[in-house]
Amino acid sequence: MIYKIPSEYSELANAVKEEIPHALKEASETDSANSFPEKTLQNLKNSNLLTACISSDFGGKNLGLKVGSNHALLIILKLIGSGNLVVGRIIEGHYNAQFLIDRFGTLEQKKRFAKDSLEGQLFGVWNTQAEDGVTLKFEKGRYYLNGSKTFATGSDYVFRPIVTATQKKGTWQMCVVNLDEVAALTESEWWNPMGMKATRSFKVTFKNTPVAENNLLGKNGDYYKQPMFSGGSVRFSAVQLGAAEILLAETILYLQKLKRTEDHFQKVRIGQMRILINSGNQWLKSAADNMDLFMGDPSAQNSALLLDQSNMVRTAIDEICTEIMKLCQQCIGARGLNKPHHFERIIRDLTTYLRQPAPDHCLLEVGRFALGDQPQEKRSLIKTLKKWINLR
Repeated sequence: MIYKIPSEYSELANAVKEEIPHALKEASETDSANSFPEKTLQNLKNSNLLTACISSDFGGKNLGLKVGSNHALLIILKLIGSGNLVVGRIIEGHYNAQFLIDRFGTLEQKKRFAKDSLEGQLFGVWNTQAEDGVTLKFEKGRYYLNGSKTFATGSDYVFRPIVTATQKKGTWQMCVVNLDEVAALTESEWWNPMGMKATRSFKVTFKNTPVAENNLLGKNGDYYKQPMFSGGSVRFSAVQLGAAEILLAETILYLQKLKRTEDHFQKVRIGQMRILINSGNQWLKSAADNMDLFMGDPSAQNSALLLDQSNMVRTAIDEICTEIMKLCQQCIGARGLNKPHHFERIIRDLTTYLRQPAPDHCLLEVGRFALGDQPQEKRSLIKTLKKWINLR
């Protein structure tokens, strides 16, 4: 696949491409909940990937922050996912946090958190919870967090997570928690997944954990503001498509090594995989175009178009990845699912990563948009997603 992105981001994309073989190797070595892809993350950090989504006013490169940069953003995330889905998940969460800070942060917060990122701090967004979800209380002139978050990606490595906490009227307040300065209980035994093990998506519990007032990000309810809340799903879809792309590339190499490329059935399956991957790339390009359109003109119409496009992209890439995994396994057979081949791990990781909240509702919204149907009683996608996040 030929990637045409603005020259100002080509160095970032090339750095990720060069890292893919090393990332694949480390992914195999760190396929455990007790591990973390430290080398790959350090290499990406050295290539300025962790600060790319910060405004140039504060030392970043405006990736995903200006018109014309969104396709480069999605390509870079896809390339990271090709090397290691775990790293892709961590970087996507880090970028998500940077976008929220850029959108809702004060000037002082933007400067301070940009400095933290430039100094190597990993950010993330921890929003998923069960019955013991996180609350924010104000007592004796200070704010305190209590309760637990699940799927807290990057536990013990992410020291600047944005933690959503219930305050008044059941709305969520975003809090940037300086975990290198305050205590929180990490429960690693909670995390025992089929794939994505090294994301360290543990359960984290806060007990009267203090949060400085100048670490409260935005206002109550800002986290769920559309269209960027649901529109952000295209970023993790890009990471997922990267894994599908590497499955195709690795399948071709596997068949070449075994000299099975003349088999007609293998040619048919490879042809199907190529069409699926090219379709996925077209979806990403279309998503980037809609993101650019909204950035240039944030009207209600463009907001609706971005939401609709995001729902379609997420649904389409989920289906593409699922079909790619099926065709890959048919091509390689039982022998290919043995280590040291990467197929088995990538398929486990991708299967796990695809399980995002409320997939059926996204497809429902695509149909509603086409039919011009409006949910009764203003029953929004936000409420449904919040429910699914809490039950996840």
